[in-house]
Amino acid sequence: MIASNCWNTEDVILKNAAESESVLPSAVVIGATGLVGRQLIQQLLTSGHYREVYAVVRKRFDLASTTDAVLTWIEIPDFTQLKVELQKYDFKDADAFSTLGSTLKQAGSKAAFYQIDHDYNLVFAEVTQQQGARHLLIVSAMGADTGSLVYYNRVKGELEQDVQHLNFAHCSIFRPSLLLGERKDARLVEGAAQSLFQWGNSLLPKTFYARPITAQQVATAMCQVALLKSKAADQDPTAEPVYSPERSATSHIEIYSNKMMLSTS
Repeated sequence: MIASNCWNTEDVILKNAAESESVLPSAVVIGATGLVGRQLIQQLLTSGHYREVYAVVRKRFDLASTTDAVLTWIEIPDFTQLKVELQKYDFKDADAFSTLGSTLKQAGSKAAFYQIDHDYNLVFAEVTQQQGARHLLIVSAMGADTGSLVYYNRVKGELEQDVQHLNFAHCSIFRPSLLLGERKDARLVEGAAQSLFQWGNSLLPKTFYARPITAQQVATAMCQVALLKSKAADQDPTAEPVYSPERSATSHIEIYSNKMMLSTS
């Protein structure tokens, strides 16, 4: 006689699936509508590593793909409310990704550019860390330096400096060169410039450190670094250091150069 509280095969499968899902981390992404962000969201959702991916956006967009994870939209039309809105969520042990960025032309002024590329990014990092995120992965730029004469690079340098003071278990900074990819809002002139750069890119040595890089390559680097750090944290012996940071400021801060992302893609 079989005891009534024994597991049948179906029960065991469901129980194991539930337990497996329960240990998967979540991810939260800001800048999901941008060139790198769209690629990143797709990769995170199909990686099989996350149970849920939060996309912080002003307005949600169509995402036509099969996903392994739950996609949760966090719609915040006014990013001055980022802190208030993000404090409503539990990001315990999450990986926090920021691909948020603009240009001086898009922003319209230096003040607006600084607000987007520095202030909003910093608020996102601060709040996700306070809400339990363990790993910050953020897109900066090649040449980022607080002492740069180029305003764009100086703002990126200040952002890097400020996020390094936050109490994340890991902080990964990615410094791409010129980004290549299909922009949904690209104009004729911008499209021509992209084509020109892609043509010129084919003439450059593959080892050239400032070679333009595709948005997909940057997204792949971010996704794989997050996965490898997670495996290392779980002491997974199969975790191989495919990506090696070019420079580490402290033990928990790693900077991934454009050259590194190109060489491992």
